Amino acid sequence: MKYIYKSGIIVSFFFIVLAITTICIRVDNQNHKSNIIGGSVKELTQIKETDEVLSRQTISIMKEKRNNFNETYFRPSSLKSLNNNFIDFNTFSETFKGGTVPAELMDTPVKTIVNYFSVLQQAENLTAEKTGGCGTVGYAKEPYPIAYQFLSESNKKSMSYNEYLDSFQGIGHINLIKVIPVITENSNEIKYFLELEILEGTNTGGTSFNYYFAEISLVNANNRYYIDSLLLSPEDFFCAAYHGWSQNAESYVEIVYGNWCGLIKKQYTPQQNDFTKEIVVDGVNGDKYMFKFAKLTNGTDFLINTLIQKDGAWVPVNIDVNKCLEKMKKEKA
Repeated sequence: MKYIYKSGIIVSFFFIVLAITTICIRVDNQNHKSNIIGGSVKELTQIKETDEVLSRQTISIMKEKRNNFNETYFRPSSLKSLNNNFIDFNTFSETFKGGTVPAELMDTPVKTIVNYFSVLQQAENLTAEKTGGCGTVGYAKEPYPIAYQFLSESNKKSMSYNEYLDSFQGIGHINLIKVIPVITENSNEIKYFLELEILEGTNTGGTSFNYYFAEISLVNANNRYYIDSLLLSPEDFFCAAYHGWSQNAESYVEIVYGNWCGLIKKQYTPQQNDFTKEIVVDGVNGDKYMFKFAKLTNGTDFLINTLIQKDGAWVPVNIDVNKCLEKMKKEKA
């Protein structure tokens, strides 16, 4: 009986510990703020795809991408890095002598972005869990205090220097490969879309390339532009490759704004370069619309601006896609 009684106590104790541990893990997960390279991580929500009828033009474009399947979706970016301003350590040391940032490096928004990531390009915070290299990597941790000075005062209040440094754990090298201005409704708001190629350590002794796209906001203080926020989303190299139309700009516009919203009278051939893809449409209401996409390394076209033409200028417009979809479903019911 004593043995059974002791066994019962041990089992009860085990379940109590298990319950407490589970609660602690949940609380920790709820309180945990996920940061990377001085910014917060946004979980990417995928649009729910439905079966739709596509035009011959869109089907032709998708078939062409499919024929080039491996090169389109699974290869790293061939774009050159934009953040090479301090690739020589002597230049880095001379530029930031005394640990201060010269004003001319921050006198335009693009200069701030490029110089900030130039400082961080060879900064390294590899850990025992995420290792890489066979000795000293880059400029080690020396760039981080310099980079922290590019942050706005409000950004620094939300993220202490130690938290900022911790957000780079496992990072060994950063390449900035896209900087695209984003038009906003507020003329005082300064926002850009970025794509980053990040070389990270691993727990296998090798290193890996990971890609992130990001939205960066800046503020002007004393004729310097400071980074007010940085919101990153990781890129997935399987989603665009294996799932339907929503990763492709032409089909996305045709289905979402044509089929769902009934907005499109005529859709024109995209204008594109290595960075962006712009699709202009004639609306059934007589207005012209432009949908601007960023072309990501993982093969995805990501919508960054929805614009309407007013007095010859393109200005932001809000089109509630969820309302369009709800209305379409009600009409079909």
